[in-house]
Amino acid sequence: MAEISAERMRPCRRCGHPTRVDRMIQGYGRNCATMLGLVGGTVDTGHAGPDLLDLLGRSPEPVEPEDECDGGDRPADAPVASGRRLRPA
Repeated sequence: MAEISAERMRPCRRCGHPTRVDRMIQGYGRNCATMLGLVGGTVDTGHAGPDLLDLLGRSPEPVEPEDECDGGDRPADAPVASGRRLRPA
């Protein structure tokens, strides 16, 4: 394994540990940047099925799944016979 040259290593601004320049984030090493909140993380939401990126471009004609909520179950969207809508209390 080849040694990394000294000019490609710099000390982390927080802990001083020598870190490769191409792995630094705003002058911090990867672990320090994560602890300082400079590296964003994602949360697994348990989503099943296609996401927006799948619908936007993976196939020439994206197939949108059938929407289960058409809005008819929301009382604010239901037609009112008298023409007036009542405000929720």
